[in-house]
Amino acid sequence: MEAARLNAPPDWLERMVLLAIPPAAREGVAGDLWETYQNPRQYAAEALHTVPFVIASQMRRNLNLPALMLQGALIFICLGGVATFVALPVLMLREAYQATARPCPRRAIREVTLLSSGAMVLLFVIMSARFAFPVRAGVDHFMWMNLFLLGLLLSPFLCIFRAVLILQGDRSTPLAASVLAKEDLARDYRAFLQRALCRNLLEAVALAFAAVCGFFFAWNALLIGLFALAAIYLLLAAAGQRASPTCDFVSLRAHYQRELARQQHLHRFLRWLWFSPVLVALHIRLTEQGLAANRPMTAILDCVAAAILCFLVTALNREHGGRMQEQIGLLDRLRERRAAGSL
Repeated sequence: MEAARLNAPPDWLERMVLLAIPPAAREGVAGDLWETYQNPRQYAAEALHTVPFVIASQMRRNLNLPALMLQGALIFICLGGVATFVALPVLMLREAYQATARPCPRRAIREVTLLSSGAMVLLFVIMSARFAFPVRAGVDHFMWMNLFLLGLLLSPFLCIFRAVLILQGDRSTPLAASVLAKEDLARDYRAFLQRALCRNLLEAVALAFAAVCGFFFAWNALLIGLFALAAIYLLLAAAGQRASPTCDFVSLRAHYQRELARQQHLHRFLRWLWFSPVLVALHIRLTEQGLAANRPMTAILDCVAAAILCFLVTALNREHGGRMQEQIGLLDRLRERRAAGSL
């Protein structure tokens, strides 16, 4: 053990490299770097040469182009072209570091607490600043204090929402067996396809209804088109890909994994799409009734509401996406149970 530890990179350097490697490829890449280790300089140079290609590969593999385009459009509408140019690479980089399992409950609650606390500190700094902000004009210190106290109430609300997502995920029944017969796996796959079909058809009807309502309520034409196109796509591709009865266990498992990943990408886009009209409406209200009308309080509340909505969508995608990735990983480790007496 001591000899192995002597021929290993320093702990601090190894931790830095592990943090830089995306989670999905961390174990394999870290093992290869460990095997080729000679000295810290060679280890660092090898990591600098390898890790960027691994990050680019994970970005390409996890890229959800419809969701990225929708997020880019929302950022462009709300913040302009410069913010979109800066935010898109950050969103793509975040895709590379997508977790391979559900987030840890303690970490999820801790992130919510830190997020709400950081927002309150930022609000307190703005409130205490002596020079005037454009959004601060017309808002006295008493109103800022009311906003600060209101913000403190958001932390328990966000924690409760995150806890409900965690409990809902705990109630789901992921594939727990490590060995399964082909017939049992085929039955589970057919049941998954049936559930996905029912869900997709219901959501397609809801999207079509929302597109019709948006036409009568004078929504943004782009949003109406997106809702209509999403409804048509769900109707055409609702059933998913069925596996051939003659395919072997490995092919059936691969079909299952691909369909899980497809459903995850699809519904991640749809969650953002459902919240898009609200975000666009908040932006219109912010510009027309807040800043343009010199109503800073309305502008502040609209910004807070938009931030909370984005947090809710992100939390939903992280929890459900992590659950799907966990299921894909369990399928990858699943082995076939042979019938008694077979070779």
